[in-house]
Amino acid sequence: MHKLAKKMALLLVALTAFAVALPLVPARASLGNILIDTKTGPSVSPTIKLGESVNLYFGGVTWSGGQVKLYISTDPFAALNTTTDIPYGPAFSVAKITANATDTTTYSGYSVGHNWINGTIPKSLEIPGGKYYIKAFDGVTGAVAVTDNYINIIASFEVTPTFGPGQAPITLKGYALPANGYANFSYNAGAGWKVIKDLVKANEKGRIVYSISAPDLEKVVTPQGEQNESLQMTTIYFRMIVNSTGQTETDTFVEYYRGLVQVKGENSMTATTGFLYGNETTSTASVLKAVKVKVMGSLIIVGKWFHPGALTILWDKAQTIGGTEANTTHGWFNTTVTVPITSKGLHNVTIDDGKVKFVFWVTVIPTLILTPDEGTVGTTVTAKGYGFPASTSTVVYNVTLTWDYTDICKNVSVDVAWALTTTQGHFTTSFVVPHTVGGTHIVTATANDSVSTTAPDTFKVLVALIVTPSSATNNGTVVTVKGTGLAYDEWYDLLINGKDFYSADSKGWTAYFNGSCTGDLSLQIIVDASFAPGKYAVSLYKLSKVYQLPTLEKYVMFTVTGEEETKILDKLDEIDAAVADLDSFVRSDSTSVHNELTTVKNGITTVKNSINDAKQAVLTAVGGVSNQLTSIESYAKDAASKAASAATSAGDAASKAASAATAAQAAQSATSGISTAVYGAIVLSLIAALASIVAVITLQRKVA
Repeated sequence: MHKLAKKMALLLVALTAFAVALPLVPARASLGNILIDTKTGPSVSPTIKLGESVNLYFGGVTWSGGQVKLYISTDPFAALNTTTDIPYGPAFSVAKITANATDTTTYSGYSVGHNWINGTIPKSLEIPGGKYYIKAFDGVTGAVAVTDNYINIIASFEVTPTFGPGQAPITLKGYALPANGYANFSYNAGAGWKVIKDLVKANEKGRIVYSISAPDLEKVVTPQGEQNESLQMTTIYFRMIVNSTGQTETDTFVEYYRGLVQVKGENSMTATTGFLYGNETTSTASVLKAVKVKVMGSLIIVGKWFHPGALTILWDKAQTIGGTEANTTHGWFNTTVTVPITSKGLHNVTIDDGKVKFVFWVTVIPTLILTPDEGTVGTTVTAKGYGFPASTSTVVYNVTLTWDYTDICKNVSVDVAWALTTTQGHFTTSFVVPHTVGGTHIVTATANDSVSTTAPDTFKVLVALIVTPSSATNNGTVVTVKGTGLAYDEWYDLLINGKDFYSADSKGWTAYFNGSCTGDLSLQIIVDASFAPGKYAVSLYKLSKVYQLPTLEKYVMFTVTGEEETKILDKLDEIDAAVADLDSFVRSDSTSVHNELTTVKNGITTVKNSINDAKQAVLTAVGGVSNQLTSIESYAKDAASKAASAATSAGDAASKAASAATAAQAAQSATSGISTAVYGAIVLSLIAALASIVAVITLQRKVA
């Protein structure tokens, strides 16, 4: 058994040696050695950082295929190990490799031709530092060409991104360190090396990815005014020291200084591309003071290279007027704040990012604010002024408000209000929008100081429509349509229930019209029998262009009633009057009510009989009204019951009579769904019955 085992071991050794040697002499393969940095071997083993270039010469290689793929390997065998060998780079054309020309454009990062492939061994390869061979596989057989010597790959280091604001998030990346090795990180911003972190561990593939925030040097663009941002920066050096080998690598991060791109109020100052406005420490040196702003107006601020995160905007270094955030890539922000109530003149604005306070100055100009800033003729407007000359105990300033014009044909301004300023230069007053054309108007506040301090604001006059009366009988009633706030230079069309009210002209065209010089419209309409009872809409349309649909400016509703409905309404008023007379009589002499109970009951019976008569007449002529009449009968019975209750308590008579009045009014409401003719018959019956009750009771009182 011992001899047999020995023979088997020798056989295995022989087979292993044969298997190793076999790929070196294939029948068909990419044969030969790849040389490194030379055309004549043997190659000298180079040392490069991962991410650097290597020059490979293929003059001694015999190709079997048309495409070549490069692999990096830890072994020198002329065969691919699909488990450990790692491909990199593009697939190269054999024709381009062997061509008598150099191609630098087809393969990014590589120069190919004259049997050379010169290019990068990329950092994307996840390999620890060590000795590596390059293999070339042409895709025909398992045999490959391999470098005649190894390449010693050592660690490389980079900082990403390479520029940004202070405190920007950055990443320190180490490549091809020893597997599971360690490195120390530090930085130098001009004051010597400062430790970031020692003994940062790489993974099994020699990689380190360490995230930090860039040191904030708390710099701002100086001096004030436009400065070239490419000159307003500091280069910070970052260092990685490989713990086991002492290899030291550095990379840089460019930190730019805080500055402003734009400041905009009533006017704007925008820096030239590539330039920024600097920090302004004093008002006398300020460039941005040329930006004028209004109280309660908008101030737009655009900045760059500020500390990423929250920013606070302060007015005069004390009052917070807004907040925003700077982004992480460029420290960029664009925010709009509202100028607070303040005095006119120079004021400073501070941008506080928690590290640095960046200050600039603007000029507040006199301000007029109208509330509301749009409405119809007759609207009451509150006017507030800021930044005007301040009154004192001895000198008082007056501000006059002037409306630009009321009659566009005459274009004469009109004073609409005045006010005295406070000791802070403020004022508040009000005025009524005058009769004028529609559109935007300018209101100007002017103080009576030596320089006539002024401030304008705008008010938009809107269209208004009024129909008088709002309810008309179709018996020839004159209805007037009045409009205000129409534009003088716009064309309008007036429709009633969707149709032009006026006739077309002699050529068959619809007649359009303009507003008057004071923006008025006035039209009288005769409401005759052609107007059926119902609701009507008066609509005013504005025509923009002949080939576009008009826009609805304003509409108003009015009601048309018939003569019969009018008569019924009059009769209902008579019912209310009769019931009121009854209530007044009962309240004035409750004792008589007790004595005249029988007369009241008889009167109620008369009401009931009258209703029954009307009911019978209606049933023979009109269907579908039985329920309404039954309700009236029920109310009449209720009135009789309340009158009977009045007999038992003279003191309660007035209250019961009032309830009877309410019942009669409910009867009025219950008839709202009945046709005009039936309604008229019932009303007449009720009027007669109630009148008889009042007459009988009055007679009884006189007799008593």
